[in-house]
Amino acid sequence: MTDTLGPEYPYMTDADEAAFGVIGLDRSVTWHRDPAGLNALQAAAAEPLSTRNLTERFGMDLVRDLVARGWLQDPALLCRDYMLRTGQIEVTAHCNWGCSYCPVAVDPKPKATMPMDLFTEIIEKLQPHRDIRFVTFHFFNEPTLDKYFSERIDVLSEYGMKLSLSSNASALTSSKAAKLIDSGVMHHLVVNLPSLHEVEFASLTAASTFQQSLRNLDEVVAAEKFPVTIAVNGVGESVSRRREELAAVYEPRGVTVVATQTCDRAGTLDNEYHQDVRVDDRLRGCSWPLNHAYFSVTGDMFICCNDYYQREKFGNIREGSVHEIMTNAEAVRLRRRVFGVEDAPADYICRTCHDQKLDFVHRQFRPLASFPLEVLNRDRCGVGKSCG
Repeated sequence: MTDTLGPEYPYMTDADEAAFGVIGLDRSVTWHRDPAGLNALQAAAAEPLSTRNLTERFGMDLVRDLVARGWLQDPALLCRDYMLRTGQIEVTAHCNWGCSYCPVAVDPKPKATMPMDLFTEIIEKLQPHRDIRFVTFHFFNEPTLDKYFSERIDVLSEYGMKLSLSSNASALTSSKAAKLIDSGVMHHLVVNLPSLHEVEFASLTAASTFQQSLRNLDEVVAAEKFPVTIAVNGVGESVSRRREELAAVYEPRGVTVVATQTCDRAGTLDNEYHQDVRVDDRLRGCSWPLNHAYFSVTGDMFICCNDYYQREKFGNIREGSVHEIMTNAEAVRLRRRVFGVEDAPADYICRTCHDQKLDFVHRQFRPLASFPLEVLNRDRCGVGKSCG
């Protein structure tokens, strides 16, 4: 679930007589026939081992094979790889709602808008990364408040890039909706709509746009021009009840309605959404710094969508290409910390993030022991045999 509203499974081919498989950053599985290869990888995963140690235990031919595949690497070269799936751009830094499940409710940022020349430069530099599915315009903001909204759509159209638009729909006017439809840039629309009851809606969002948000949403749904998802935020039994109410109204009209896994944004919220996460040992890996490029309203690149204050920056897009910044010393150090290759500072943002919990249901990276050796629903594996 790195860039989707539901789980995605690896790209599987027939395992044939393979002993194990390795999932790459491109989500494809590469199979290996020798079970000793898995033993070698497990031995080297806990701590760096010398080539001599490995060859004495597993043989030179196998070690050379694993190195050639990139599965064994020099510790000094770890965490240089990445594969971008999205570009997430903060086109504005402000929102007209103050949702209780969002840091904007407790510490709103000053109004700011990304200049068009900076936006165009970002899109131009993202365009060569062909694995990017879409870009987004959101980062704790309301992108349809953007005074350059129409111009940004034109740039996406010019560069052939898709848009995943997350919005509260309050300013998604008929003209903006028509622009999205006519441009053909839409990947999908995700609307934050926590309740069908106006009083409850106001309590959750601190906003008075209930009627206009519903009206704008209904116009887009009626057009039937691109996929629409309603995201129902919150925690506890209330979320299930509100999702069911919205689903009863919108799912018959072709809209997907999902209850999102609301979090405290790495400890930023201390209200009912606070998760009290604290990781004191080495961090355990996360896909966000590998699969997504985040750009602030001023062009800074930073770690992920949970970094509300953009503390963990590693460059500015004005300084070079996306690839140059994603592979500079600061970016590599950031990923080495996230994956526990280096110890992160005590106040590192990831130490209080739910994505670091080993039992977090949507963890993308887990210790080998946490994966089942048998997958009962084999159709989802894509092969007719057990897989691990």
